[in-house]
Amino acid sequence: MKRISNRPFIGAAIVFIAFIVIMLLQIGGDEANKDEETRVSMIVYGDDSERWENMRQGAALACQDKGADISLITMLSENDAAEQEEIIGREIEDGADALIIAACSSERIREYIDSNRIKIPIIFVETMEQLSGKIIDISSDDYRMGYELGKEMLDSESDIVTVAVISENTQRDSVALREKGFRDALSEGQTGKIINWSGNEYENLAGTRVFIQRSVVSEATDVIVTFDNSTTDALIDALSNLNMDRKVYSISTSNKAVYNLYNKDIKALMYPDEFSMGYLAAKYALDRKDAQKMYSGKEIEYRIVKKENMYDEDNQTLLFPFVN
Repeated sequence: MKRISNRPFIGAAIVFIAFIVIMLLQIGGDEANKDEETRVSMIVYGDDSERWENMRQGAALACQDKGADISLITMLSENDAAEQEEIIGREIEDGADALIIAACSSERIREYIDSNRIKIPIIFVETMEQLSGKIIDISSDDYRMGYELGKEMLDSESDIVTVAVISENTQRDSVALREKGFRDALSEGQTGKIINWSGNEYENLAGTRVFIQRSVVSEATDVIVTFDNSTTDALIDALSNLNMDRKVYSISTSNKAVYNLYNKDIKALMYPDEFSMGYLAAKYALDRKDAQKMYSGKEIEYRIVKKENMYDEDNQTLLFPFVN
């Protein structure tokens, strides 16, 4: 009887085992690469993730270029600095390699970062970073935005209008600078009466919309001005609830603001490019030296948009970045 050789079976077994070993090595390598992936945490004020989506998308694109991962972490409130400090500490303990922070209170969060001598890269948006003698501002020129909004209002309105300026969230550098620029512009022109609106302690606890509704009812005004997303949205809601119309000039990137620009409830909207803001912030967070070489001196774009020009090509790209 002819003897059957085992060599083919042994050869096949060796090939199979080699294949298994290679697959295990690849899986192990993938896991190792995943473990080594750079983690960037974007910590922002407020609980509205949609409000930050443009900025997150910009940061995600920069992270993709560098093979990094981006996480968006929102807060339970707009202005609880203690909560934001706790989140920052937690993200560092959990192994974040870099932080991008939209501070609810610019001075307090800046002091927290400085006093804790945190070693990982930290980039602020909407805040002037003043750590270790360095100043990095990943934002549009907030002062100029406010100033140009003021000039737009002066050019568009008569010099006898009554203007209500809503002064809220000025603990943020961005809002304080926008309001200052607006007021400086008004001081150079001629307008009617200027009213200052801000909530008292009770109204701040009850919500911005409450004090705005009280103000709209109690003081006659032709124009109302806002400088940030949450205040703009609160004003729109207040006017809607009261079934009242006012000319609104605003700096905002909220979906509600864009919608009401279309409906002409907002007469002029100053809109900064938050997508580019997020992109640059992530670039600086991942490789500051390289980012400084490539983007030093680059300014974040902003535009005054009105109903009649909101569908111009450049404005469409800014207002609807994920549609184009």
